[in-house]
Amino acid sequence: MSSRPTTQRGSIIDGTGVADRIGKLSDSLIDFIIRFCAIESVNPPGRNYLNACEFLAAKLKSLGLATRIVRVPAAEQARIVPGMDDCPRYCVVARWDVGAPRTLHLTGHYDVVPATNGWKSDPFKAFVRGGKLIGRGTADMKGSDSAAIFAVQALRQAGVTPPWNVELSFTPDEETGGAAGLGWLVRSGTIAPDAAILCEGASGDKVGYAHRGVLWADVTVLGKSGHACNPKNGINALEKAMPLIARFKTLERVYAGRRTRFNIRQRHPTLMIGSVSGGGGKVNTIPDRFHFTIDRRLNPEDKVADVKRELIEQVRLACRRDPQLKVKVDWPLYVPPGWIEPDAPMARLALSALKSLRRGPVRFSMTAGFTDMHFLTADGGVPTVMYGVEGAGAHSDFEYVKLPELIAAVRFYAEMMLRVGAG
Repeated sequence: MSSRPTTQRGSIIDGTGVADRIGKLSDSLIDFIIRFCAIESVNPPGRNYLNACEFLAAKLKSLGLATRIVRVPAAEQARIVPGMDDCPRYCVVARWDVGAPRTLHLTGHYDVVPATNGWKSDPFKAFVRGGKLIGRGTADMKGSDSAAIFAVQALRQAGVTPPWNVELSFTPDEETGGAAGLGWLVRSGTIAPDAAILCEGASGDKVGYAHRGVLWADVTVLGKSGHACNPKNGINALEKAMPLIARFKTLERVYAGRRTRFNIRQRHPTLMIGSVSGGGGKVNTIPDRFHFTIDRRLNPEDKVADVKRELIEQVRLACRRDPQLKVKVDWPLYVPPGWIEPDAPMARLALSALKSLRRGPVRFSMTAGFTDMHFLTADGGVPTVMYGVEGAGAHSDFEYVKLPELIAAVRFYAEMMLRVGAG
């Protein structure tokens, strides 16, 4: 393979033959995604993970990349996701080593959420209709995973060598926090790149440079059971919970005044109560417990200790007002925010690359959902941007990606592989 100039004025791929190769790979890319989506790598619980990894590894090896499937150690998996011994966690790591001093890493997750009941077709038999590729995992995020692989294929078939080593990883468990996936790869030192692209979190004319974090709380209000015919002989946990929920809702007014400096449509943090809730056991029995969840989204400026303190303060005030109120709070999940500063070299590089490929203005954006980016930025100290295939319906019963945007993502990944200057 011959090295090519790495000038960053205009699109590099259009002047190297790479763009031509990408255009010719369109049908193969769609077929690959359809076969990839047919592997029901559903999380929870984590089915068919090895099948998905073997499928990806076979493709990567066919491109001449040094490829390995890495199993997360059983003891580590048991610590992170207890009770899942029969569903081992695997990662795929592939490397194109060109002898460069630095490495660009592209990563995505291969797990998908379970199919919802509203699908009008088999969710795991993806198909093309109306310029869209429809199926579970097409948007979140097997389409983007595939685009990253095909960007490498285009470079290799065009005989173009990137100016830095290119490494790819495909990981499990992002849908349940990612600690047994990309988190483990970073913490274990299995990967230690100089810069990275997380292949989701933004698309189209936007480069992702931040994601919100999340704190989940599970709040249990304890009461006293008794016969429903004599309500005063017990303590109704649901009724006791209602004033506490009202107190939590008052925090929304506080959050409305806190605006992040990062670019996102809704700039203030959010609070959502009751996505999982319930209590009691029988219609004619006073409920002796009632629990509800809280989903609190964190901006990069938020500190999790402060967020917890605010929530606990509402519990304290409610208990002071009602001596009968007894509350227990658990914290089942915390994902920190992830971000890169917009003036960082990697951020500027990505914005410049996208600008060279698209008509019209491009911009940075923060995604409201959490991603695996924080493992790279916070835990690994790796400057990271986010970009994936534009689609819609992730986690819904009509998930799809737009066919032209599949090629747009391949072009972006290939363009980034041929650019230098990340910090």
